[in-house]
Amino acid sequence: MAEKIDTLVVGGGQAGIAMSEHLSNCKVPHLVLERHQIAERWRSERWDSLVANGPAWHDRLPGMEFANFDPDAFPSKERVADYLVAYADMINAPIRCGVEVREVQRNISRPGFRIETSDGVIEANNVVAATGSFQIPVIPDLVPADAEITQIHSSAYRNPEQLPEGAVLVVGAGSSGAQIADELLLSGKSVYLSVGPHDLPPRSYRGRDFVWWLGVLGKWDAVTMEPGMEHVTIAVSGARGGHTVDFRGLARQGITLVGRTESFKNNVM
Repeated sequence: MAEKIDTLVVGGGQAGIAMSEHLSNCKVPHLVLERHQIAERWRSERWDSLVANGPAWHDRLPGMEFANFDPDAFPSKERVADYLVAYADMINAPIRCGVEVREVQRNISRPGFRIETSDGVIEANNVVAATGSFQIPVIPDLVPADAEITQIHSSAYRNPEQLPEGAVLVVGAGSSGAQIADELLLSGKSVYLSVGPHDLPPRSYRGRDFVWWLGVLGKWDAVTMEPGMEHVTIAVSGARGGHTVDFRGLARQGITLVGRTESFKNNVM
């Protein structure tokens, strides 16, 4: 016998928790399924030293601030995960952890959906995918799998100790790439940073963090990105108290800056 619910939310991260709060406020019966634990990716698919890219007053949900934390500081990944667990508990979100959604099918000749899960079948009138936009790591098909080069995506990177001896090329100079390159350099590795198109906004202006300015200028409300800006990264970081990524400064520290990574041939990038 299939379990029935009005709305099923897939994913127990920040999007799923926020959706649960809105549904509860609207008195909509619902269920949230999370295949691991709440905010799992913050704990298991981020590097050890990661901090949020926005200050605590900004990178939070509306109903609760970070406890015992400077609102202008940048919380660590573990603190973010703990915050989301506490928020889900505060709103009494109906989350079931350890349940994986395997298939969603639209019903034939009648409204609703049939959802296959690792814990049985659920029927719902509505399904919300709250798994996030960047959950499948993408490594461009440039270096053959049989090449004697270690390739690792940032989602699998934890710390410099997991990499073999030798120089490291970090492809991508956004917030993640710049933070990882800086950490690798400080660990004593020889680092090359592949830099593509990017914006360099000030981390703060007139006493306000740049995310505040994005809000008052309406940038958060943009429906689509401006033409030509789809692959332009915003080079700011929350590391070491927050700063604009200074590529000249990275070069002065010893990182070798190179252009966009475009090809690999005869063991040469």
